[in-house]
Amino acid sequence: MTTWKRCDDHLVIVLGRGTPVLEGVADALREAEVVSASLMGIGAIDHPRLAWFDRYEKQYRERTFDGVWEIASLIGNATQFQDDIRLHCHAVISDRNCNTCGGHLTAGVVGVTCEITVVPYGDPLLRSIDPECALPLLDFS
Repeated sequence: MTTWKRCDDHLVIVLGRGTPVLEGVADALREAEVVSASLMGIGAIDHPRLAWFDRYEKQYRERTFDGVWEIASLIGNATQFQDDIRLHCHAVISDRNCNTCGGHLTAGVVGVTCEITVVPYGDPLLRSIDPECALPLLDFS
C-alpha cells in the first residue's frame, strides 16, 4: 500500500511492506502530479538490487542482496524521459551487522516501510539519450 501527503511545498510518500520501491514512488508521483523532483528516503528493503555503470561496456553490472536490508540512505531524482517519470536513485543499504553496500537502486520491495521525502521542482527536468554513454542524461538544451 502506498500513501502520500503534501506538507507545505514537499510531498511525503509512505510505501507499505511488499510494495516495489521504484514503482511505488513513481506511481505516487504520477498521482500527485509531480513531474520532476529531488528524492530522499529511509526504510527497509527486501532483496535489493544495486548496480554500477561500466562505462567501457556501457551497461550496468547488477547484484541482488538476499534478505531484508536497512535503507541507510536513498537519494535521487525524478525527471521526464519519453513522456514518463524516470527515477534515478542511489541507495546505501546495511545488513544486520551494519555492513553497508551502495549503488544505483534498480529493484527491491519494501521490507517493513519506506518513507520518501519529495521536493518538487517548479519546472520539468528532461532527459535524453547521451550518444557517448547511451544513458538518458539530464538535458538542459
